[in-house]
Amino acid sequence: MIEWCDARPHVDVDPAAYDRLLGYPPGVAPDGRARELADMAIAWFAGHGRPWVYVREVGTLTVNGAAVALDGATFTAKRLARMLRADALGAVLVAASAGPELEREAAARWKDERPDEYFFLEALGSAVVERLLVDTGARLCAWAEPRQAAVMPHDSPGYAGWNVAEQCDLLALARRTTTAEWPGPLEALDSGALRPKKSALAVFGLVCQSGEGAGRATSVPCHNCPAASCHYRRAPYRFVSPSCQTPSRP
Repeated sequence: MIEWCDARPHVDVDPAAYDRLLGYPPGVAPDGRARELADMAIAWFAGHGRPWVYVREVGTLTVNGAAVALDGATFTAKRLARMLRADALGAVLVAASAGPELEREAAARWKDERPDEYFFLEALGSAVVERLLVDTGARLCAWAEPRQAAVMPHDSPGYAGWNVAEQCDLLALARRTTTAEWPGPLEALDSGALRPKKSALAVFGLVCQSGEGAGRATSVPCHNCPAASCHYRRAPYRFVSPSCQTPSRP
């Protein structure tokens, strides 16, 4: 069983991901005033941001149709169930956040009638959360490799086939920590939205490295992982349209 938290993870935001979240098409980067604003947001976060990550492996896992039970808490998560149905070994819960500091700063810029600065800080927060999940997935791959396990692409409430309202239950489950103290604040509203909003809850499934689950073309972990320097890559990254793979920006 693994459980760890990182109160000060290094976050090296992928420029292409940041540009995408700013609304730029592939291969096009901001310039002029937009470049200044993008750099401003990055510099502010480097000096004031407090991102964090919490990770815990679940003790029990069962899959029945589209229902996935994690430590006795049942969720209707069709995609996650499909990935875990064959050769499931377990699952890992992850909570990641860009921290409340960025949200407060963005709100202050909006209040001061600086909407452009607000927008770039908001987009950076989304890019930070994306990067935290990518880096966490890479760390889990390093942990799973000697155990002959494969880490599946993460799934979250709000993704296709998983009602965002179940975010509250997933957070309650993740908070059943055994030893680690959470490194930052996180709450789920009745709507399923998280606060701070630049945060995410995710489940990474674990399957046998050579089993059916790891081998299905639709769920090969490396196909959906953009970690370019990962030492555990077995297949090339294949970009999946955000409209099919991701929820609204955190």
